[in-house]
Amino acid sequence: MQLVVFDLDTALCQTSAMDSLAMSSAIKDVASCQIDPESVSNVHDIKSLWYRATNRVASAAELNELRDRFSFHLRRQFLIRPSVISANYDLVERVNQLQNRPKSIVALVSSASTPVLQLKARAIGLMYDSLPVATSDDSDSLEGILRSIQTRVKRSYGFYFGESTLVASSHWQQAAQLNQMEHVLPSEYLVPLHQNIPNRSFFNSKAFS
Repeated sequence: MQLVVFDLDTALCQTSAMDSLAMSSAIKDVASCQIDPESVSNVHDIKSLWYRATNRVASAAELNELRDRFSFHLRRQFLIRPSVISANYDLVERVNQLQNRPKSIVALVSSASTPVLQLKARAIGLMYDSLPVATSDDSDSLEGILRSIQTRVKRSYGFYFGESTLVASSHWQQAAQLNQMEHVLPSEYLVPLHQNIPNRSFFNSKAFS
């Protein structure tokens, strides 16, 4: 059996600009201070973002509230500006088709929270209800998120997979290596429809051009 893990944020649904705006608004709500959205390159390390904006360490309650407000503002943007959602629909279609195929298990990860993952997955038409997922709710680190998804798959499906592949941006490469996963860039991954076991090859996607 082979495990294929897709990072929702960098492989399937590119919303970095929307993420940055939502995080900037969330920090303003919770900390009553402003951070330039253009300075938010990614929203995974919210502890560092908070410290950069406030010059102090956030409490657990503040981090939880920040995640909630980020989810609120991102959901609001999805409702107001659905046309700006940039998704790799070719790869989304492949993920949908790959589910329930023999000799493979598909899973999702996200450096955002589970509600944000669900929001994005619904927005791009990804069938995710039966997929194992791991998010920042499971770990504060990318390495921990990948470790969580591997553990979840083993417990849920009762087997030890022989190989595991992560389809994600280069931001995840070190975490993949630490978890002994093959790392593949989204622009280099394609699942041939006639094969049961995922392979990769090059394809061009407008969403990642």
